[in-house]
Amino acid sequence: MAVVSALPEPNEGDRQGARSEPELRLGADTLARISAVAARPGQAWRAEPLARKKAFARRRGEPMPKDAAAPVVDAALERIFQNADFLAGAWLSTGAQRADAVARINTTSELGTGFLVSPWLLMTNNHVIDSPDTASGAVAWFRYVEDADGNISPRKLTLQPERCFVTSPREALDYTVVAVAPLEDKAPGDEFGTIPLHGGVGKIVVGQNVNVIQHPSGRTREICVRNNLLLEVVDETFVLYGADTEPGSSGSPVLSDTWELVALHHASEQKRNEQHQYVDAEGNLATDETPESKRVWVANKGIRVSALVADLRARALDESNGSEAKDLVGQLLGLGGNI
Repeated sequence: MAVVSALPEPNEGDRQGARSEPELRLGADTLARISAVAARPGQAWRAEPLARKKAFARRRGEPMPKDAAAPVVDAALERIFQNADFLAGAWLSTGAQRADAVARINTTSELGTGFLVSPWLLMTNNHVIDSPDTASGAVAWFRYVEDADGNISPRKLTLQPERCFVTSPREALDYTVVAVAPLEDKAPGDEFGTIPLHGGVGKIVVGQNVNVIQHPSGRTREICVRNNLLLEVVDETFVLYGADTEPGSSGSPVLSDTWELVALHHASEQKRNEQHQYVDAEGNLATDETPESKRVWVANKGIRVSALVADLRARALDESNGSEAKDLVGQLLGLGGNI
């Protein structure tokens, strides 16, 4: 199908993870929708639900009554998208600020990416850091990036799960939030900045670009900023998008063109049939023996920020989550305007 050639090929590490994840049913209807988005991204927003379009318009300063009819909402979005190719002059500097909050994660068995969501807390995937013991042996490398001369001057910080550790299993929301050690007696976020979790909807609509800041295969920081589209809002938990990722990209922030956090990168999705089984390019069932040349990788999958915020707000945190968990998670939620 057209979407297969339109999307970048996912990485082996993400692929292996996707095979054990049964949440999504990427049947013919879903494939047809995301193919349509890839073919005409500038018009894809028209198929969004009315409520999402209203929320998107309001977030961009358009006056939008609650009872606004579809033609009124569409006219407002047409005005917004009329100059969609123009980005504000601060786009690059804001993106650089967001990138500074992203770290390479090393555990004793995994490579991953994480990012500061508050002055003290780092977020990544549960399948990167799945327990306090794993966190205790992990290291976060901030500013692991080459300068113009090819030099690297990273800052190495350890994690402190005894202060805060909150996680959701891979088969649920696949996230971990963990405290980071001080940097010269100050909060890491005071030095590197943060990427807040805003729980409201309307940050982005299908067909728009997403930007992924990551450490693929443990390399120095790399950023995918173009040819990456939001393809589908699957449900209240997941979104699908096209972007280049590799092993080590797990836990990366997926951001809109206004540099708002849209999702936590999770894995890549392989094509399935209506019986929820993986299939190859010829429609036959895919197994571990199916050669890579015959596999069909449809999109990358991320956990929506609204789902992450809802889960964090619903938790009754106590000492089992760390000595400062309640206060630190409260600070995280407040920073994103979720309290």
